[in-house]
Amino acid sequence: MSVLTLENLKEKAFKGVFTLTFRRLILKVIDTVGVIFLARALSQDVFGIFGIVSFVVFTFLSFFSDIGFGAALIQKKEELTDLDTQTTFTIQQILVTLILVAAWLISPKLASVYSLGVQGIWLIRVMSLSLFITSFKTIPSIILERQLRFERLVIPEIIETVVYNSVAVYMALNGYGVWSLVVAILARTLFGAIALNVIAPWKIGWKFSLPSAQKLLSFGVPYQLNSVLALIKDNITPTLIAYWYGPAAVGFVNLAQNIATRPMEIINIVSRVMFPAYSRIQHEKDRLKRWIEKSVRFMALLYFPAITGLLIVGGGILEFLYADKSAKWLPALPTLLFFLAGAFPIIVTTTYTNALYALGRPKVVLALMALYTVLTWGLGAPLIYKYGFVGIAIAGFIITYLTFPIVIREMNKVVKVNTWDCLKKPLFSSLVMGIVIYPVNNFLTHDLWTLSATIGLGVVTYIGIILLIDRGEFRKEFASWITLIGKRKA
Repeated sequence: MSVLTLENLKEKAFKGVFTLTFRRLILKVIDTVGVIFLARALSQDVFGIFGIVSFVVFTFLSFFSDIGFGAALIQKKEELTDLDTQTTFTIQQILVTLILVAAWLISPKLASVYSLGVQGIWLIRVMSLSLFITSFKTIPSIILERQLRFERLVIPEIIETVVYNSVAVYMALNGYGVWSLVVAILARTLFGAIALNVIAPWKIGWKFSLPSAQKLLSFGVPYQLNSVLALIKDNITPTLIAYWYGPAAVGFVNLAQNIATRPMEIINIVSRVMFPAYSRIQHEKDRLKRWIEKSVRFMALLYFPAITGLLIVGGGILEFLYADKSAKWLPALPTLLFFLAGAFPIIVTTTYTNALYALGRPKVVLALMALYTVLTWGLGAPLIYKYGFVGIAIAGFIITYLTFPIVIREMNKVVKVNTWDCLKKPLFSSLVMGIVIYPVNNFLTHDLWTLSATIGLGVVTYIGIILLIDRGEFRKEFASWITLIGKRKA
């Protein structure tokens, strides 16, 4: 495994962000087109059933397939050894095998709880096979992430995205219903695992080292306990909403979340690069502070206008893009708007959480997640009961702004970051853009073409404003980006 030095860390980190941003932009376009076709071809109930089965397999069952070893391997200061990777792989294989047996045995009960019928039993059993395939992706992904070789990680993601959308859309258009999504998941996972092991081959083996396992568990257990709370917190939708309001309500919430989280892709990209990067400089607080601030500022430039724009044109997207001038998905609009309105602080909370992990403070993040979980269920359950499925989005909105200052405080205990300075210019520019396009959207948007024109006007307006108020700093940053992109190894 190649050694990553501080001399080329900045270059690799930026190239990682650049590569993932612009190449995954293409993937998200493919994904979005796929979702549009699927939203038009499939019913709300089908989306809801798939959401419930995905929860059972990828959230509930898959949680037990990892005990935090993956994150521990990425965060580990020393170079990985074959014993580390093989110990992790061995434990994961044992856990996945047990999960597959459990999935086969408990699938009738799970299908009964959510009223999925006999089809639901087999949906759960078949989709569970993807967990076994996924176990072969873990180690090569970790190796590439530690080396910040994200340009290689993009290749299997391209293959997975193309395979999934091709299979899902073809089967949906030919009447296979929810099975089109399940089979597409299996195909995506299989092709992704093959591609990763070709790109990043490693010494596959089944060994166990108690010292290696104990060292990894010291970080992995608190990390995975955080995942337990995230599991409880994030899956109020397929539990209470499915139980009280049925699969169609889950379908509405899932589509709203799908749209609202599109802008968060930039957060996922930067966070994926910055967690291993922050881990490498965790003892250099001044450098870490600068990198955190640059990460937040970079994300805010792209994220804030996207969220603001979606708040304004969300109704048109549901009516003209995800449906053909029909009200099929419009019941999801209030939920979408609350999800978006509560999304502004996420670039800060996610970045600071990753920094705290990189600094070896998973217990702080665990305490924060415990707070999120208590608030989500404490507020979410009564709000869902009173207001319907939109209640989960209202709860998320309230919780985000209640906990935002707490996350900033915890970050500043370790590294003092100038949060407001990073956010104020992109936020102001986004708000001005929103004021400009709001009346345009209300009076002129009546089909897909006028919706596209409104979005285009928003993009031009935002770019003009940000250049007007921050031209000097933007030019300086842009020149730095071009320099880093153009660097090559001697």
